[in-house]
Amino acid sequence: MARFEPFRLSDDDRTDIVKGVSCALLLERHGYLLDKPESTRNALKYRAGKGETIIVNHEGRGWWDTGSDEKGDVFSLIQRLTPGLKFRDACLELGQLVGLEPKGAEYVRERQAKTPDVAPAERWHGKKELTSGTKVWAYLTEERGLPEWVLRRAIMTGCIRDGYHAAWFCHRDAKGTICGAELRGPDTKGMCLSGTVKTLFRFQPGLGRTVRRLVVSESAIDALSYAALDSERTRETLYCSTAGGMGPETVEALTAELAEMAKDPAAVLVAATDNDDAGNRYAARLAELGREAGVRVIRRIPHGGCKDFNDALKTVVAAARAA
Repeated sequence: MARFEPFRLSDDDRTDIVKGVSCALLLERHGYLLDKPESTRNALKYRAGKGETIIVNHEGRGWWDTGSDEKGDVFSLIQRLTPGLKFRDACLELGQLVGLEPKGAEYVRERQAKTPDVAPAERWHGKKELTSGTKVWAYLTEERGLPEWVLRRAIMTGCIRDGYHAAWFCHRDAKGTICGAELRGPDTKGMCLSGTVKTLFRFQPGLGRTVRRLVVSESAIDALSYAALDSERTRETLYCSTAGGMGPETVEALTAELAEMAKDPAAVLVAATDNDDAGNRYAARLAELGREAGVRVIRRIPHGGCKDFNDALKTVVAAARAA
């Protein structure tokens, strides 16, 4: 009788697959679409239904889910995409993909070749201060409904610039250096400046020295909108944006803020995310970070069934103008 031998994958074969099969290729084979404006050479952003977003990094060898802490290599990814697939069959499928290039990597490589590699901080400092009467000012006040006092405070705190076609909202690293920017304009939606390392957009209109109340939204405009609507605002309130999904640098920035806040038992984290499935996942992730830090967490949802807080602000502005 033949003896049954369990399937084993040698260390060399595993290394060949991890190095030779891009996680991006696997996602493309399973129907995920590349978000071209949001993707860079070091971070390919793929989206699927129900707001799911997966980032491919480490030259295709790694991935992480922006709505959770789930991450790994191509082996863990194929298990996620095809639950129940036997390990032997997974290895056979991956083995057939070694050396194939995903379309996303090809697109980003071609785009990068045409785009000068200028640091985000250098590009930021080359932009003008936002002033009234400009196209961007009109977009923010008229189309987005942001009150002038919010914009003037944002200008004062140095977190917004006029990119001519779009407003630029800066993200800073732990040393305070600008490491990227969110871009929002009439024809520029959901984009970040190329080369951006997303941490947090920060707006503290009260100019307090400490943070006892941290409000986190998914976009800078939502953060400013919440500030405009906020009846509980204090000098120690900091309004932040994650610019969508929360990557490692964003989680690190939030963790640092929460660690300082935890020294005050009255500190609170406000999850002001969108009123949809993705917003619910982000709120749950924020609640987890708050619990780990020992900071009280509350969830705020846009009123009247609005999707986000800018929609809620525009509803209030429209009602006031009609009165």
